[in-house]
Amino acid sequence: MSKFLTPDKIRNEYGLEIKEKLIPDGSRLKPNRKLTRGRVEYVTIHNTDDINEAEGTNDAEQYARATLNGNMGGVSVHYYIDETDCWQLLREDEMGYHAADGNTGPGNGTSLAIEIIMKGDKSKDDREAEDRGAKLAAILLRKHGLAITRLKTHRDWYPKKYCPAYILPHWSEFVKKVLDYTYAMNHKGDIDMDGKVTTKDARLALRAAVGLAKLTGPQALAADTDGDGKVTTKDARAILKKSVGGDTA
Repeated sequence: MSKFLTPDKIRNEYGLEIKEKLIPDGSRLKPNRKLTRGRVEYVTIHNTDDINEAEGTNDAEQYARATLNGNMGGVSVHYYIDETDCWQLLREDEMGYHAADGNTGPGNGTSLAIEIIMKGDKSKDDREAEDRGAKLAAILLRKHGLAITRLKTHRDWYPKKYCPAYILPHWSEFVKKVLDYTYAMNHKGDIDMDGKVTTKDARLALRAAVGLAKLTGPQALAADTDGDGKVTTKDARAILKKSVGGDTA
C-alpha cells in the first residue's frame, strides 16, 4: 500500500488538475463551521516554504498529508498548490484556520485559503508554482462572482504576519496575472488580449501548437479553446474560424 495520499476525486478546471482529499466532518483538524455569511467573499493568498519531498511525491501532497495526519499545528487551508500538483482539503463552503483571526474573524470566516508552496529563490519551480496559484485564484474568484478587489493576502487579515512572503514584494504583478487569467477564461481565442480575435491569434496558436512559440499561462488558457489542457492545431483552426466570423472559439 502506498504511503502517499490517494485522492477521493480528481477534477479539471480550466486545465488545472485538482485532487480532492477532504478533511472529514467532525474532525479536530478543521473548525467544522460554515463560512460566516454562507458564501465565499474573499480569496486569501499565502506562501508556505518548499520542503524536501520524498521520492515519488511532491510538496503539495506532503503538506496535504501532514495536515490530514495532524502535523500542521491546527492550520487548515482549502488548497495547497506547487509547481506540479494541487490538493483541496476543505469544501468551499466551510471555514479553515489560516488567517490567525479565530472563529469570528473575517479572514477565516469569509475567505478561501490558497497556500502557494515556494522557496523564494525565483527559480523555475517558484515561478511555475506562483503562476499556478494565480490561475487557481482566478478560477475561484470567477466561480464565486468576486471582483479582483476580493483577492487578499494573509497580511491583510493579520498585519503582523508578512505573508505571502515571496509574493508581497511584487503583489501588483501577481494581481495582474490573476486578471490576465480571468480575461482568458472569459475571452477564449484572444491570445494577445487586445480585445478581439484575429488571424494573428490563430497564427500564435498554430505556432504554439507546433512548438515554434511559447505562450504565457494566461495566453495558453485563451488558446485552449476546447479545454483539454493543451494548445493544438485544432485550437488554431477554431480560432481562425472565429476570426473570420465563423463559429465562436
